[in-house]
Amino acid sequence: MEIEVAGPGAFGVDVVGESRYQGVLEGAVDDGAIVDVVLILEDENPYDDQAVAVTIGGQRCGYLSRADARRYRGALAAAEAPRANVRCKGKITGGFATSDGGRAHYGLRLDLPDFAS
Repeated sequence: MEIEVAGPGAFGVDVVGESRYQGVLEGAVDDGAIVDVVLILEDENPYDDQAVAVTIGGQRCGYLSRADARRYRGALAAAEAPRANVRCKGKITGGFATSDGGRAHYGLRLDLPDFAS
């Protein structure tokens, strides 16, 4: 099951671990772009059985922080949708040219309701 949620437009939830998935973010779009994101529960994650993966176009691009993942899972359970994948909007940050000729790392922020902020 997949449900769609809309946040307040603040993009206040930071994705973690995206430094390992720069290619996915770079391939999605440029700084400031709004993208569709799907959150997927990863109960079998060997590092955290409460992990919540963040994906763009079916490709993992990071995770919710441990604290946000637990709040998010609690909100899903309270909404009687404990196994649902959730679609929301994400905002890509970074990727701009730096003064030394390099490129800033990409990041991702999510527009989720207050339960995960």
